[in-house]
Amino acid sequence: MAKLSKLFNLRKTFASFAFKAFEILNTGNTFSQGLYGEIRQPLGGVSLMGIRLSTDSLFTVWRNHGDVFACVRELKENVGSQGYLWVNSKDSNKDADPMQIKIAETALGYSSTFRALKNKIIQYQQISGSAFLLILRSSDTSRKVLGFDVIDPRTLSVVTDIHGTVYKWIQRYKGITQEYDPDEVLTFKQHDDPNTPVFGLSPLEPIIWETRTDLAAMINNYAFFANDATPGAQYILDENLNEEQQDKIIDDIKRQLQGPENRNKSIAVKGVKEIKTLQLSPKDMEFNLLRKFTTEKVCAAYGVPKAILNYTDNVNRSNGENQTQKFWEGSVTPLQDLFAEFINDSMLPVLGVDAIKIEYKSKAFNDKAWDEASSRADVEHGILTINEAREKRGNAMFDESVYGEFVNKPILWNGAGVKPLDDIGIDMNPDGTPTILSEDQATKEIQRIDRIAKRAGNNDAGNGGEEKFLTKLLNELES
Repeated sequence: MAKLSKLFNLRKTFASFAFKAFEILNTGNTFSQGLYGEIRQPLGGVSLMGIRLSTDSLFTVWRNHGDVFACVRELKENVGSQGYLWVNSKDSNKDADPMQIKIAETALGYSSTFRALKNKIIQYQQISGSAFLLILRSSDTSRKVLGFDVIDPRTLSVVTDIHGTVYKWIQRYKGITQEYDPDEVLTFKQHDDPNTPVFGLSPLEPIIWETRTDLAAMINNYAFFANDATPGAQYILDENLNEEQQDKIIDDIKRQLQGPENRNKSIAVKGVKEIKTLQLSPKDMEFNLLRKFTTEKVCAAYGVPKAILNYTDNVNRSNGENQTQKFWEGSVTPLQDLFAEFINDSMLPVLGVDAIKIEYKSKAFNDKAWDEASSRADVEHGILTINEAREKRGNAMFDESVYGEFVNKPILWNGAGVKPLDDIGIDMNPDGTPTILSEDQATKEIQRIDRIAKRAGNNDAGNGGEEKFLTKLLNELES
């Protein structure tokens, strides 16, 4: 009883010490919020709400989990894939300064290429929640900015005050420690971590348990097939065997039964008194539903539809295109716009570049059926010629000498046939398009025709001159 009381008091002392240390760490003038190996959880138990996983754990999941790896790959490869352009940041009607473009392109491609730099930033940010860029400067007295290098977030920690103000960055790599001033490191993040405002929140954190469970299921499945694809069995040996004989029998069992090539193989081993097969059926090893659920959770966290990862169940051409469009509009475009802001607001000012900015092009999604119906209606109403509609669709234009002059003339379709607009009395502009009157112009034209008709009718009244009347009317209209 005395021993139990002493052990209880020892635990209380340890808990009190740990609590005070935590208080001092967080209430002093400065404290370190390390990305590497940091775990925040209450003493005496594990709380899902209190855990802060290490960045190394997040990278381990990424490199081992196929769905996570694929989601990160799709995001980093699609961001910026449609190209970019430099524009004048002060006057959009003027061309961008070529000298500043050269400075920006040189610095962004200093370490390798601009594309490689972009991919690494997006990849690290999507895994750990933050990407950190070290500003590279020349070693001479000028300290000229040469470019940027991406720091592995697993090696980096930061010293801040309780409000998140950065005092210094600390990088530890292979036993070497390097300190950086606050303005030597740039941070790119998409989601703020409410517990640690200096860092970003990784999309992996809300799904860490699902992904780790899925990895455990994969290992379990592998072991199931590696061990003869059968449940384990208990071999009860003869109690009269000595230790050397027992070891020999165990080695024989392993040699004859281990591996999938020995599945369902029967053996006879001298010295085995009884074999008890454990009641574990192959049904217990089926994790299809669990793994499908994990895939859906990963795709939801990263905003990548399953169809993008080549899961084609219940996917057809129509909804597949819609999912691709949703992926771009909901995930890629916002991420690349955020990355463009990071370049313009954080990286370019470091280079002294303030007259240009980068703009990424987004992927255009056209409704082919709607476009075709629209161009067909334009042709039927004389708005476009047949060749203009074909050019709009990307088709080769008809040769007028082969198909007739109507392929280059506006036409009017009435359901039974077509006629050129100039054959039905519609005036044409010099460029071949029909002259469209405004409502006011049309009203005035109708009133003019009415006045001419009345005047011509009065002049010929009582003379039975219908033919004269029509001739005069046409002459005056033409004039």
